[in-house]
Amino acid sequence: MTRKTTLIVATGFGCLFLATHMLGQQKANRVEQEQARSILRQVEETIEKNYFDPSLRGYDLHARFQEADKKINDAPTLVAGLAVINWAVEGLNDTHTLFIPPSRNVVVYSGWQMQMVGPECLITAVEPNSDAWKKGLRPGDRLLKVETYEPTLATFPIIRRRIDQLLPLVEYHLVVASPGQASRQLTTKSQLITLPQTTNFFTGGDVQHQLQHMFEGYRLLTKSRTSEVSDKLMIWKLPEFNLSQVETERLFGTARKHETLILDLRDNHGGGEDPLRWMIGNVFDHDITVGEMIERTQSAPLLASSRGEKAFGGKLIVLVNSSSGSAAEVFARTVQLEKRGTLMGDKTEGAVRRAKFFPLRQEGGNIIVYGLVISVARLKMPDGGDLEGTGVTPDVTVLPAPSDFAEGRDPVLAAAAKLAGVELSAEQAGKMFPVVWATH
Repeated sequence: MTRKTTLIVATGFGCLFLATHMLGQQKANRVEQEQARSILRQVEETIEKNYFDPSLRGYDLHARFQEADKKINDAPTLVAGLAVINWAVEGLNDTHTLFIPPSRNVVVYSGWQMQMVGPECLITAVEPNSDAWKKGLRPGDRLLKVETYEPTLATFPIIRRRIDQLLPLVEYHLVVASPGQASRQLTTKSQLITLPQTTNFFTGGDVQHQLQHMFEGYRLLTKSRTSEVSDKLMIWKLPEFNLSQVETERLFGTARKHETLILDLRDNHGGGEDPLRWMIGNVFDHDITVGEMIERTQSAPLLASSRGEKAFGGKLIVLVNSSSGSAAEVFARTVQLEKRGTLMGDKTEGAVRRAKFFPLRQEGGNIIVYGLVISVARLKMPDGGDLEGTGVTPDVTVLPAPSDFAEGRDPVLAAAAKLAGVELSAEQAGKMFPVVWATH
């Protein structure tokens, strides 16, 4: 998490603004290898100086980076050297400590989404008219392999990080199985948007217009959506903890007109600490100590002030899944510990830290700009628990089947509505909040 109202989890768009030069696919040489080594040393030093635990949780970071230094000898390109650096950082096994490589001037859209549902990795959405759709990839298909990776609960976070953020691919080689059918191989082509390398993104012109258009498309993905089903029920789908205090209070003002609020935090990867506090303060009639933030040299309570009589006092149901992370998990666990409502769905991601972004650069013939996101604090919950790596287990587990994704059904939301005393079929629930795709 972050101290201010910035994103808890770095998005794929975050990498886009880190540099204005694209690294070319050049042959390996001493210059490139030394560039990679310089970056490696700077990354190691930055982690050692800023990670919340000086002991690095007992992890031998120096040994890992020494091994990475040797691997750079075999890296054929600087890009390959950057992949080695990412491998070195991954060894810390911390969800909020991430290497942010120099940006490319190409934005990649795969056109499909994946998610762990229980122990299986499923394709949850495919963009209409994308190459993936044309090749026959469909929601509900089990993803058995992507490139050389076999998705499991243990490997999925690393796979998503590598192929979504570190190195999105022009082509994806998949092994999938549709419900009731044998496995098959697919190769899907991504949509590529190329930006001129030499244009300053912040001085106007076509590139700035294109970036603004892309950013607006991203905002569509993170926009709250609500449905006032009846006086008994309001459903609020919150994709990210990014709302202003005014907007948060406005939406809870609407919720107070209903007996029950279903807050859908599925696929919510987190957000800022301020929006988290505002959300918590609007569902409790008393101030809440969310937990204790333990930093490198000090600790302090994470507090949420109640809105008192203006807080929503009705029945609360919170939906979560394996892609609910960070602030979404903290909110859900707070509701659970305080016995304020019912959690439904699947176990959450287990990615909870306060993080800070550190911009870094290498000078020389070409300026190389990159960065690190580093965990600068861990959150100790009131029961002594740490959600990092463990997640939150819902009170009621409800998992959609592959056929539900294939047919557009949402049995989780339907079950939550039933708990609220409202009859809503899985088919009806599946149509309430259709998948939103970024415009570009």
